[in-house]
Amino acid sequence: MRKLSLIIFLSVFSTFSWAQKYVNIKESYVDSASYVCFSKGKHKELVSLTKRALSEGIDSYYLRVRIGVSYFNKNEFYLAAIHLRKALEFYPSDMYTKEFLFYAYLYMENMEEAKLIIAKMPISYQDFYTKQIKLQKSFVFESGYQFTNYSNKQDSSIFLAKDTKDTSLHGNGIYAESDRMKSILYYQFGISYPISKRIKAYTGVSLVQNNREQHIYSKSYLTAANFTLIPSIKDTAKSYTLSQYQAYTGLSITLPKNFNLQVGGQYMYYTQTKIKANYDSTSFKYSYIDNKISKGNFVTNVSLSKSIGKIIPSISLGYNYIDAISITQYSSQINYLPFGNFNLNLSTGISLSKDQSNNRTVYFVKIGGEVTKKLWYVAYFYGGNLKYFTEGNGYVVYNISDKITMKSGLNLTYYLSQKLNFGIRYDLLKRESSYDRYYSAKKSTFMSYTDNYLNHSLILNLIWKF
Repeated sequence: MRKLSLIIFLSVFSTFSWAQKYVNIKESYVDSASYVCFSKGKHKELVSLTKRALSEGIDSYYLRVRIGVSYFNKNEFYLAAIHLRKALEFYPSDMYTKEFLFYAYLYMENMEEAKLIIAKMPISYQDFYTKQIKLQKSFVFESGYQFTNYSNKQDSSIFLAKDTKDTSLHGNGIYAESDRMKSILYYQFGISYPISKRIKAYTGVSLVQNNREQHIYSKSYLTAANFTLIPSIKDTAKSYTLSQYQAYTGLSITLPKNFNLQVGGQYMYYTQTKIKANYDSTSFKYSYIDNKISKGNFVTNVSLSKSIGKIIPSISLGYNYIDAISITQYSSQINYLPFGNFNLNLSTGISLSKDQSNNRTVYFVKIGGEVTKKLWYVAYFYGGNLKYFTEGNGYVVYNISDKITMKSGLNLTYYLSQKLNFGIRYDLLKRESSYDRYYSAKKSTFMSYTDNYLNHSLILNLIWKF
């Protein structure tokens, strides 16, 4: 009997304890507990309390502003804005909440919403906060240098030797031509400026100097007194610069319901003077002349993205005309913000391009975020065929003739002040350069080969907001 009574007592006590644990909390408790958590900086406890209170129908100005400011202090601006907007519904004239909400939008670069908050502030405050937005106008300067290293030498013993890959070519080479990249110098000046509360533009001009070395190896035959043909090997080498002048304009347009439309276009004009070889079948000799080439190219791109909580998917379509080739490029990307801000962001994407005779695929992954309050990073990897690939809304174009098969790198940005930041970027690229050989065998044969090499790039940039 005593045992049965003990079991009944424990069952009743356990039920009562469970009910006490999940009983509805009171609004007065939420107010006092949220104040304690907020004042002591207990963010996790405040988040947990807020979720429970909202699930039980308890909502108030103080709860929303405390959790909103707490998220703001954690640099989670997207979540901060959600709660601060709710706080303003309780107390529309509160300047304290408006200020935090304004900076949350500013740091998310949502200028449209930031300006709407300014419009709801007292007139005496509006000029100060408008100046904060004007700092989004900026001047950009970039300059970079690339250098290369090759695995094989460049001399006649390689380019005119017997072919070791194709045993059907029994004779020696009689003609070979290569065109190698040695280094690149790059300069850019640009300005970013708002056109309206929904439209922001970027305009820039740049110069790319592609320093190259061209070799033509040939055998000319001299007729001796006894009418025998004596081969004479000639190496005609020329260092030249392909100078490309570029002009870019892009627009970023904020649309309703968290959509963003970007439109960009770039015109590129290049000029170069390289050797051209002509063969005289009567004298069995080559003659060489300088051949000047000038050509204009352009790229266009349009992309659409939408913020869906912590995920930002985007799609883009580009039409490019490069070296008399019409290219269509389709791209998609997903950007994930685990904390609702850019303290950590992950993105991955794929790009498909097509022209009259080739299909190319590029895939990439990126990770970026905060190292310290002033130092930020982005690391990235690209794989596939990057020849004629464009990115950044047509801002970056890989139109150099040497194909890129891999690109990886790291970009660091240091914020010297509110108005000035400095960046340094390192890229490692795997490239392919083709060279040609003409063989004299039973049947004259022309063969094209691939020369693999690495390309190291270092780019510095300076951004001044004014």
